[in-house]
Formats: sequence, C-alpha cells, structure tokens
Amino acid sequence: MAKKKSLPRHVKQNLASLDRMVEASKELAAPAKPPGRGSPQFVLRYSPEMRDKIARLAKANGRSINSELIALLERALSYGDDVEQLQTSTGELFDRLEKLERLVREHDDRLSGRDPYNVEK
Repeated sequence: MAKKKSLPRHVKQNLASLDRMVEASKELAAPAKPPGRGSPQFVLRYSPEMRDKIARLAKANGRSINSELIALLERALSYGDDVEQLQTSTGELFDRLEKLERLVREHDDRLSGRDPYNVEK
C-alpha cells in the first residue's frame, strides 16, 4: 500500500480558513424569522370606540386587528410621500400662475398703451 502524502502546512491552513468561511456564511444566510410573537412589539392605548372601529375594518377586510393596524400605519406612512409631492406640485403651480398673471398684466398694459415696466400710477 502506498503511503499517503501529508498536505503542506499552508494548504491545511487555507482549507481550515475556507471551512470557517463556509460555516460563517451558513450562519449569515440563515432565513430571517417570519413576523410573529418574536417581532418587535409596541403597546398602544386607544379608546373602546376606536377599537370597535378597527375591529369592524379588520373584519370587513378579512384581517386580524393587528394586521389591520399594520395596514393602516403603512398606508398613513405612504401618504407622507404623496403629501410632499403634492406640496411640491402645488408650489410649482403657484409659480406658473404668478408668471401667467404677470404676462397677462403686461399684455393688458401694452394694449392700453401703458408702459408695463413703469409702475407709476
């Protein structure tokens, strides 16, 4: 029987290093825990009337009260972006309206024979 050659020390070290990296990558690639009892929790105090409204919404939408609250929060948070876009658009519209009003005044002044750039009354 032929004698098996031992691997050089640096090769053994590299293999051991690779084994450690493979094990570490398995730990990192572990699937995330699904939402549930282990998820972060938040105590929320609300009136019985509000609870009833939320319960009715949840039932109508086929969700638990918790799921309904999450859906309401997600929708409310997404409105923040919409409001910001609306504010920007509204500002742009006001700028365009002011420019249009100025152009109309200048046009009216030209038609009436007044100098539109002389603001004397």
